[in-house]
Amino acid sequence: MRFPSTRILTMNVKFTSIAIAAAIAAVLALVYWPAPDGGAPESVASAAPGRSLESYLSIDASVPAAEMPVVVSLAQRLERLGASGRAEDAYAAFNLIDDCIVFQRESRLPGMEFELGREMTAEEKSAQQQLCGGLTQRQREDRLGYLATAAQGGVPGAATLFLSEGPFGDRSALRNRPDDPLVQAWKRQAIAQLTAQADAAELSSVATLMMAYLRDGEVVQKDAPQAYGYLLALRQVYDDILAPGVTNPYQDEYWHWLQAELTPEQQAAASARAQAIVAKYRQHAGRPAHG
Repeated sequence: MRFPSTRILTMNVKFTSIAIAAAIAAVLALVYWPAPDGGAPESVASAAPGRSLESYLSIDASVPAAEMPVVVSLAQRLERLGASGRAEDAYAAFNLIDDCIVFQRESRLPGMEFELGREMTAEEKSAQQQLCGGLTQRQREDRLGYLATAAQGGVPGAATLFLSEGPFGDRSALRNRPDDPLVQAWKRQAIAQLTAQADAAELSSVATLMMAYLRDGEVVQKDAPQAYGYLLALRQVYDDILAPGVTNPYQDEYWHWLQAELTPEQQAAASARAQAIVAKYRQHAGRPAHG
């Protein structure tokens, strides 16, 4: 099971419309790639005003060849992403393969449907089926390599997914082979990546480490001061981003028991760490250094 996202979405009608348009555009990007000269395919560039974006997901054999969009296979897209050398593109490659695995298993993309607030249309499913039809075993095996590259490169969210996948994709290894040097090395790498991202105020990593340090587990032992520091950071960040009147899930009344486990010195150290994370978050978000 993957760790849940820490993002809290508050959408009004305008934002929902933007999200739907963006999601449709993302699906288009999975199927159609710009022509070799860097421009858009002819059929897209010359689209008639008023034509819906979703209509481009339909691959109609009756359309004249000169007007057909340029269809790019999964293998071609992965090759281009892998050749860039960018961690962000490695993460995109991981997500392409992961989406195909999910789609082949469920005939839908639950994550996409959650973002859209509706089920996938027949056209969207057809486009995804065409993209994923050529998924190979080698591409499945490359999936975790792309994720490792993304996590090492500090792509937001990748470190949390790296942890959730388990050592080399085998979560049972944490339980069945805890003393294996390879498993031990994987755990050190996973925690180091999460810690670096948490210190940079990447919120999924902050939340993942907070939950991990709350109790003894297969990856880390309980560390109440660490957990409390990450909790304080999340509390202050969510005070910044939540709409007025929305309850902060990290407020004291839910977590006073954790604070009670710490000495005053430990509380002070946790607060200092939290302040450093919050300052980074506010810097990234363009907010004042002191709320």
